[in-house]
Amino acid sequence: MKFNGIAASPGIGVGPVFRFEREDLQVHETPVPAERADEELRRFREALDRSHEDLTQIRDGIATELGRDEAAIYEAHLMILDDPELRHAVEQGVRGQGLNAAWVFRNYMRGMVARFDHMQNEYLKQRRDDLVDVSRRVLRHLLGEGSRALPLIERPAVLVAHDLGPSEVALLDRTRVLGVVTEVGGRTSHGAIVARGRGIPAVVSARGIMPEVRSGDLAAVDGYVGCVEVRPDPDTARFYATRREALEQESSALETMRAEPAATLDGRRVELSANIELPEDVDQVLEAGSDGIGLFRTEFFYLGRLEMPSEEEQYRAYRRVAERMAPRPVIFRTMDLGGDKVASYLGTTHESNPFLGYRGIRLALHHPEMFRTQIRAIYRASAHGRVRMMFPMVTTLEEFRRARALCDQVRDELANAKTAHDANLEIGLMIETPSAVWLADHLAREAQFLSIGSNDLIQYTLAIDRDNERLSGLYEPLEPSVLRGIQHVIAAGQAAGRWVGICGEMAGDPRTAVLLLGLGIDELSMSCFDLPRVKAAIRSLRFEVAREIAREAVRLPSAAAVKELLRARIETLLPSFLVAKRSPL
Repeated sequence: MKFNGIAASPGIGVGPVFRFEREDLQVHETPVPAERADEELRRFREALDRSHEDLTQIRDGIATELGRDEAAIYEAHLMILDDPELRHAVEQGVRGQGLNAAWVFRNYMRGMVARFDHMQNEYLKQRRDDLVDVSRRVLRHLLGEGSRALPLIERPAVLVAHDLGPSEVALLDRTRVLGVVTEVGGRTSHGAIVARGRGIPAVVSARGIMPEVRSGDLAAVDGYVGCVEVRPDPDTARFYATRREALEQESSALETMRAEPAATLDGRRVELSANIELPEDVDQVLEAGSDGIGLFRTEFFYLGRLEMPSEEEQYRAYRRVAERMAPRPVIFRTMDLGGDKVASYLGTTHESNPFLGYRGIRLALHHPEMFRTQIRAIYRASAHGRVRMMFPMVTTLEEFRRARALCDQVRDELANAKTAHDANLEIGLMIETPSAVWLADHLAREAQFLSIGSNDLIQYTLAIDRDNERLSGLYEPLEPSVLRGIQHVIAAGQAAGRWVGICGEMAGDPRTAVLLLGLGIDELSMSCFDLPRVKAAIRSLRFEVAREIAREAVRLPSAAAVKELLRARIETLLPSFLVAKRSPL
């Protein structure tokens, strides 16, 4: 039985299931006479103190194991415990209403969680999980259940649960947990981040798995592609065991070329960069042998919180990334909010057609002070590394000019204030819509680089919602209309003397990466997992061959014909381990 979810932490784990059924913390409304209010509040404060001790130990343990940056997750948990509004609300409930602390506390936290639920945003829901995690811990202490929810896992096993909080993932025994599967969660949830940091393969959002699995069942977790096989037949079990061994051997082979350039056999060099969404991902970027960061998504600053991020807060994070990556370049994409990413404090609402609505550069230009704050933070960070900046979802030249004008104002202000920054910071934009494709020549004259956002460009070119399951079969990167659009952008950019990059899933597949190389792309940006494989593919053939294939591909009438061409011409040239992995072919 196969379950598809989200690939949250790379790796493959095969073994018996340990099914974790969370305890039901029974909280009842109980009157508390006025003369017992002090005692009740003392019990509550003790529960907070014990929770504080637990989380401090967890934080310190993660800091020792993974570093202080990763441990910062638990600082947010400690702040929840220290929230004066929480303590005041419980005191009011106990003294003013004569109710027990557990009842008041649980209702207060439920209200907080509901606020995040009401925002109906996936990022916010993942921050909501932190509240739930802290709430459970305090309630266990209040109810005398102890500090630990997860029982000890005595034998190597695949842990399957409805959900796991970051404090629970931190306590897992890495030598015994072969993999983690949850029914809910997202890749940027704190639990997933801790799992990645601790090297535990994980798949989240494997919906419906709990009713179908029993402890002792054999399960295979593939944290690379985000799937779980429960009670696999012998052939399937052997497949995962073989895949795990092959990936381990492949990793060793790829490791040998980590420091090598991404150059073809006849010397054509292309820049290979990584996409990241959190500052903590930089370690993986360096381990993958990346030439830089081609896409740093900055939305994490704006989502999962109730107020706008400050310039100083952003500057510190951007600076940290720039310093770690120096002298390699880092491209910060300015806020790409709207669409499926809504920050409630901006007054945005869910629209009937959000991906054609108030998002990307449109939203940023409607909030110029917030936009300026981010631009200032990026400029200041540029004093500490090789920083570039680009704007998302640009559809007209006027939008780019307005954004660029804000940058010029910020740069002049910083210069007048003698604040350190790189006055020559490169500024570019993303090509994600047909409109931008056909304006590429004009845009390239005023921008310093172009970066093709392939996922959105495919979606808008083919008018297909890539998240619509009924249409997923029509989402096709190799449609000639898509390839011709990319070819046009590359030609327009290079005619203006600009370099052109591409990010998205197309860049991360070895075969389509070769096709893009043949089209003349200057930079490919992808996930850290895909990067070594793309480098191996590029180092396996001559540029002239890639160019011949690309010329032929853009003349073909259908995606099927392009696929057949790639199978016939490229697969025979690539190392065998690169074929048949996460490919649109």
